Amino acid sequence: MQKVGYVFLLIAGLAGISKVVAMKSCGKVCPGEYNSVRINAFRAAICLAVSAVIFAVGGANVEWNGSWIWLLSGISNAIMMFAWVLCAEKMGLVFLEAFCMVGSVAIPLFLAPLLFDGETVSIPQWAGVLCLLIALRFLFAKKNEKAPADGAEASFAARGTEEAKGALKRSLQTVWIYILLLILSNAGMSITQKLYPVRIGKEYTAFFNLMTFAVVFLCFAVVMIFEKAVHGRNILPENAASGKKLAVLISLAAVMIYIYSYFSTLAAGELPSAVYYPLIRGIGMLLTVLCDTLIFKQKITKNILIGLIFIFASILLTNLSV
Repeated sequence: MQKVGYVFLLIAGLAGISKVVAMKSCGKVCPGEYNSVRINAFRAAICLAVSAVIFAVGGANVEWNGSWIWLLSGISNAIMMFAWVLCAEKMGLVFLEAFCMVGSVAIPLFLAPLLFDGETVSIPQWAGVLCLLIALRFLFAKKNEKAPADGAEASFAARGTEEAKGALKRSLQTVWIYILLLILSNAGMSITQKLYPVRIGKEYTAFFNLMTFAVVFLCFAVVMIFEKAVHGRNILPENAASGKKLAVLISLAAVMIYIYSYFSTLAAGELPSAVYYPLIRGIGMLLTVLCDTLIFKQKITKNILIGLIFIFASILLTNLSV
């Protein structure tokens, strides 16, 4: 039975990295906070449409018990989607994935014995989590050697004014707020993806995804309606010259995020928490490094190589007791 879970996990990982590349490209085409809301609103609408079609065609079951789980899942997904696009504008994918790893592995594993009856985390598996955190340390070491996240440090330092220093400080504070939101929202997503099939049942996975993306779309729609009514902002994304490219990227990201959510939920129902959480993020990290190197021309440094070694060690340790 667990072999099926590994297949689901691999499909989710491939869909996840495709989503990551598409969304980082979206952020480059239309940067900024409100553009992130616009982009994600349209992405959520497509995800909702795909979810509705699959739910209707598959004749999936409806279960209203445990509604708080898909509500939390939807809110977590909306926050993650918003913060992820903004963080992706300001840092490499490797570093972004490293922060996601903290929320989607360490926090859920800590809570797993409390949330899932009969599940425990062994010493080797805790050692695997430690390896992931050590990998984070090495991956983030390179980030400290670079310019700050928004790339503004050089110009600020050149001016040497108190105003510029204050702007830099505010910029860095904003980035860290986004990072904190990213960590917490990833924790919420990971926990609910496993909690729903365990508490409610795997046969309701399609319904769970439908309601999750309904909540996500509602969150972004409310923000857009408010901004339109109060501040008169346009609903369509800016940079119309790149509209076709943006539409393709958003559509690709929407389909991939649905596939990722669907198959990761199925995998979570088949695998123990101590295996599922480290593996889903470990596979994602490895694929992220490859994409960051081949597509976004991120150099592989000594720190990144050491980080990958610890990720492989984590994968081995978390499967020792399986």
